[in-house]
Amino acid sequence: MSYMRRSTLLLACFSMLCLLLTNGCGSSMMGGAKEGTIEYAMSFPDLDPNGLMADMLPDKTVLSFNQEHQSLDLSAGMGVFKTSMVVNTPARVLDYHMSVMGKNLMAELHPRDLPNLNEGEPPLTVVYTSAVDTIAGYRCRQAYVIYENIGRPAEEVWFTDEIDMDTPNWFGPYSEVPGVLMRYDVVQHKIRMHMEATKVKLCSVDPALFQARPSHDKVSPDVLYQQMDEVLGAFAN
Repeated sequence: MSYMRRSTLLLACFSMLCLLLTNGCGSSMMGGAKEGTIEYAMSFPDLDPNGLMADMLPDKTVLSFNQEHQSLDLSAGMGVFKTSMVVNTPARVLDYHMSVMGKNLMAELHPRDLPNLNEGEPPLTVVYTSAVDTIAGYRCRQAYVIYENIGRPAEEVWFTDEIDMDTPNWFGPYSEVPGVLMRYDVVQHKIRMHMEATKVKLCSVDPALFQARPSHDKVSPDVLYQQMDEVLGAFAN
C-alpha cells in the first residue's frame, strides 16, 4: 500500500471517528457536556402511592439541552395531560405549554411571572457542603437552600458542574445554585416532585425542541396558571 493511500485511509478513519464523537449519542463524557439529554426518575413523596390517581402520575421525564436552551417534556394520565417547558436563557424567556383533553395552551413567562410558578419566597442563602456523590455517572456536590422563614425546612439539592449550561437554574426556585440539578425536590401547584437523574446522553438535539410548540393558543400567564390549578388539583387532593 502506497504512503498516499495509507494517509488517505487514516484520514478517512479519523474523520469518521470525529463524526461519531460529535454527532452520535453516548453516555460517556469528554470535557464538559454541551448538548444532549438528561433522563430523570420522578416520585411524589407527599401523595398516597395507593391513591386513586397514583397510576396516572408520571415516573420519568427528559430534559433536552444545549448551552443556552432547555426543553423539559412531561406526560401524565397516559398522555391525557402534557406539559413542555422551553427555556431560552439569553432572552430570559420560558415558554410553558400545556395540553389537556384537546386544549393546547402556551404562556410566555418572563422573570416577573416566575414567582407564581415557583411557589414560596426566594431563598435567603445557599450553603455548600463538602459532600460529593456520583449521579448518572457525573460527580455532584451537595447544597442546602435556606429560607428566611424559619418554619420552612431547608431544601437539599445535588448539582454538577460537568454539564456546560449557562445559568441553568435562572428560571426556577434554585436560581442561585451554579450547576445542573441532578437530585432535588420542586413544588409546583401544591405538588412536591422528587427528581433524580438516571441517565445522561451526549448527542445532537433537534433545534425544533427549543422552539414554541405548534398548535398552541397563546394565553396570559394568569390564564395558564388557573387552568393548571384546575387540572392538577385532581392529583393534589
